[in-house]
Amino acid sequence: MKLTKLQSIFILLVFVMTSYVQHAKYIDLDIQGIHAWRQSQTMWNIRNFVRHDNNILNPRSNRLRSGKTLMLRYEFPIMQWGIAQFQRVFGEGISVTRNLIFIIGIFSIFCLFGIVQILFENWLTSLVTAILFMYTPLFFSYTINPLPDNLALCGGLFYIYFILKHRDSEKFSHLILAGLFLLLATLSKLPYLMFSILSITFFFHDIIKNKKVDQSLIKYALIQLLLIVPAFAWYLWVMPNWTNNPVLMGFGDNFVLDEYLKIATYHVNVMFPYIILSQPTWILVVLGLLSFLNNWRSYAWIFSLIVITFVYLLLEFKPIGVGHDYYMMPFLPWLFFVIGFGVHLINRFKYGIILLGILCNWSINHTPKVTKRMWQVETSYLSADLFKYSEELKNAVPNHEPCIIFNDKSRCVFSYRIDKIGYIYGDDSFKPMWIKDLLPKHNVKYLYSNSRKIDESAAFQPYIDSTLLIRGDIRVFKLKLPEE
Repeated sequence: MKLTKLQSIFILLVFVMTSYVQHAKYIDLDIQGIHAWRQSQTMWNIRNFVRHDNNILNPRSNRLRSGKTLMLRYEFPIMQWGIAQFQRVFGEGISVTRNLIFIIGIFSIFCLFGIVQILFENWLTSLVTAILFMYTPLFFSYTINPLPDNLALCGGLFYIYFILKHRDSEKFSHLILAGLFLLLATLSKLPYLMFSILSITFFFHDIIKNKKVDQSLIKYALIQLLLIVPAFAWYLWVMPNWTNNPVLMGFGDNFVLDEYLKIATYHVNVMFPYIILSQPTWILVVLGLLSFLNNWRSYAWIFSLIVITFVYLLLEFKPIGVGHDYYMMPFLPWLFFVIGFGVHLINRFKYGIILLGILCNWSINHTPKVTKRMWQVETSYLSADLFKYSEELKNAVPNHEPCIIFNDKSRCVFSYRIDKIGYIYGDDSFKPMWIKDLLPKHNVKYLYSNSRKIDESAAFQPYIDSTLLIRGDIRVFKLKLPEE
């Protein structure tokens, strides 16, 4: 079966809209579920750009120190800042953020569609591969969630697209666009700089082929290097302040063999087959690998992506662990190029379209079911009462009042759901005597607690002016200084 370009684009748009309908029930749902901590952190960046400081260089957190909000400079906050500009116009509703993230996902889908078309020059192969990509659990589950990784993946895919286009056309515009999208990917998340391995591979391939370094090769390397300089500048500025960041600790940090074997087992048995991929794609991965290895000389550059992503996994094995599945997004491009080989192989057979249709239909129905749990409150690993009563808890204290909040190990989710900044503690380490300093010096008059060990202690009682609200295991207090 053959499709035209317009037919394949139209069909892909229908599937994109189907995906949106399947996500629709979550569009107005506030942050909860798996990785609520990272999403809340992102949302605090966005909130503070909207409400306080719109300087893109100053992404602020929800935490106070000596009365001032702490900066949270990790990735360059281009996605957070961009969403904030839309929220300034359309309001702070979570639906604004989720819709914009979905739009980023649409660009990723169509870019992968374009890359597969470059590889196989077959619109049906490109269409089916893009649909399966859209419905892989890792992509589907986060495609409306505020994670900078979504923009980084999108930028990385466009970099691959334009560097391959330049390989064919040698147009200067394609090289510039490749460099700019690599910059976007790297600014959005530093590890996506790994995709530059493609340019490095092509550079050395041409040196070996031509047995010299000519002016065009120097220009090729220099242009891309210059375009990525702003990302280097940003990370050189902010990384010295990344204290205790597990991402910087890498593979050998506190090496425990049993722990690493458990992580490896999880990746083999769960991460790759059920999160990055899914059952409908398994046969395509096997067939795709066989087809790719049989034709590898024309596509040798894919090996560079395979190698660099596994090097990245090895270096960040412990930080990724069994929980940070979205850190595995860099694997998606080359895995779906391989799946494209499988799709293209099946597409050659007379009735191959029937099998491809079955696999697409299976994915469309299977993935929304298996990703349901990521939205469940239980997977937030915080008190269900926080999510059940968040609006009442939010309204218990006047807006913009700094608060003391405990206990929240994420140090993001509790304060995000009640929309309060302040002094946030992850465990029972808070000492009531600290109120003597926080209340007069920094005007901290309110406290949220889910710890009976602290708020029922004798040491805390003199600081209670009144109990404003009790909902489930969460209590809200107005504070006072004890009488001398």
